[in-house]
Amino acid sequence: MKQRILICFLLIISVSTCIDPYYLELEDYESHLVVEGMITDELASYTVKLSRTFRDVNTSPVMVSQAQVRVHDENGVIAILHEHEPGIYKSDSTQFIGRVGGTYSLQISTEDGLEYLSDRCTMTAVPPIDSIYYELDSEFYDDGKVEEVGLRIFLDAENRDEACQYLRWEFEEVWKFRIPYPVFYQDLGYMEYKTAPVENDICWRYERSKQILIHSSEEQSSERISRKPIHFIDSGRSSRLLKQYSILVRQYSLSQEEFSFWKNLKEVTESGGDIFEKEPFPIEGNISCINNEHERVLGYFQVSAVKNQRMYITQSQVNALDIPVYEYPCERIIYRTRQLRESIYNDLLSHGYVLFWVEESEFPGPPISFQFTNAECADCSLTGNPERPDFWVDME
Repeated sequence: MKQRILICFLLIISVSTCIDPYYLELEDYESHLVVEGMITDELASYTVKLSRTFRDVNTSPVMVSQAQVRVHDENGVIAILHEHEPGIYKSDSTQFIGRVGGTYSLQISTEDGLEYLSDRCTMTAVPPIDSIYYELDSEFYDDGKVEEVGLRIFLDAENRDEACQYLRWEFEEVWKFRIPYPVFYQDLGYMEYKTAPVENDICWRYERSKQILIHSSEEQSSERISRKPIHFIDSGRSSRLLKQYSILVRQYSLSQEEFSFWKNLKEVTESGGDIFEKEPFPIEGNISCINNEHERVLGYFQVSAVKNQRMYITQSQVNALDIPVYEYPCERIIYRTRQLRESIYNDLLSHGYVLFWVEESEFPGPPISFQFTNAECADCSLTGNPERPDFWVDME
């Protein structure tokens, strides 16, 4: 019987995000090591994530603990990555930083005695990003039947370094939003309440890129990369542009081998096929098991220099474009006090609604009405983070 393997098979520096999962059909299921890791020239702790392939969507991935993980350079320097949580190994940024021109390999020893080693990868320099900007644009949805207007984000760069012929981009979005119905009154039971300080009305939400964005200088004659599409924001389908939006674009250098890996993966994902259509796997990484040639390993050890640039888009900039505005799918349920029986009150709370407003009378006596809404429309921490990011700057 065919087993379904769910593999999140993109490798990024945070090792916490991937493209949409793919379900792979194999005749005989076997558990394989999955390696996700990257080193750059940033002053940062690098992460390698080790897990095993798993059978289906109802099965959680098994993290690989108690492994020995090392990075070697061409001078014999060895950086040891320590396990911080199951399957997550991190380097010490005070002891090891990648450098342009350096050549690195990843070595992994697992508890079962297997030894894995990556190819030697040299870090090439990466050009800076000249600019990030947005323009009014549109995209089609529902098989081309519906056109939605929004903003498309572009990038310009100039690559005059012949050593860097291949580039990849990824991005991180962060946006500030305010829920429509913050809680002004705390529920104390049927017909019981008190005023409360407003909390969790403003939050920030994070999303990482899922597209495969790559470039080869061999495919164009000009050194300049102009109007490279990075991302499209549908203003009417997302809360991204309601308050203030930020995007951080990261530009990575690639070797020819890694570019081929990403190009093949891009072709498979965009064609809608399986990542691995037959055995042996057509998309090969750069890691192998050196003491068991029959042991497959999935993953690519990435070695890249990186440059990044951040851009903000404010509410006033969006308003000046006169584009569709996102409307929260929130219910606002109002009950007059004389209509709100205890059974109705309890039923609303049991179905996830929360009390957020009480319309009080200017005269002595009971309030005029009670107002309820969906929990996620009254507490932004359910869909975002109320803690302000360290880098965040309010532009207006």
